[in-house]
Amino acid sequence: MLRLKGKSADEAFVLLKLDKAGDDLLRSPKFSAWVSYMTSILKKHTKMAIVKKLNTRYGDDTLARMLEAAKRDPGTTEIATKLQVAQMRDWLRGGKSFDDVLVLLKLDDGVDKVLANPALDTLGVYINQFNKYNPGKQTNTIDRLTVQYGDEALAKMLEAAKKVPSTEKLAKELQVAQFTRWLSAGEKPAKIWKMLKMEKATWMKNPDADVWRGYLAFYKLHK
Repeated sequence: MLRLKGKSADEAFVLLKLDKAGDDLLRSPKFSAWVSYMTSILKKHTKMAIVKKLNTRYGDDTLARMLEAAKRDPGTTEIATKLQVAQMRDWLRGGKSFDDVLVLLKLDDGVDKVLANPALDTLGVYINQFNKYNPGKQTNTIDRLTVQYGDEALAKMLEAAKKVPSTEKLAKELQVAQFTRWLSAGEKPAKIWKMLKMEKATWMKNPDADVWRGYLAFYKLHK
């Protein structure tokens, strides 16, 4: 740490050759040294200052991707989680809308790509921070995806994703959230039938019938 004495945050970053670390930044032992140095010179609001520095260097979208990946590594999950929360707060303070966030996280690229995108977890962190600081405007992941893609497209995607092992668990969780949303809005199974453009003569052969059957069972169980 002595060789960093008197150096700015940026100078220390370069001196530690962290500018060469790329996507492995958080895995570098020298990153911990830089964080410790930042803590020693700033005393408070360290995580936010670190995020601002990294945002400037990498950009919001790249940093978000790096932090989400680092959260999945046991060796970096703690610091990555803390910095991710700080980044989400920075986005909120900067006035980023949900539309902005979806674009940054590439969650606007098509409903069929949503569940395979690790950034869906990042969106969840942003939503948690939004709800924390906006108690009168509570929202959730299914609300935001519905605004982006609509009930019908989202329902069909979730039903299809339930049949894929890698997305089955998440798809089931989100489908329950969607059904709960419909129930809270007073939507009856007949309306979902109409939304899915079901026909009495052909509905049993309609691949979307599973969505309707699922909601009908959910409706009967919870109504």
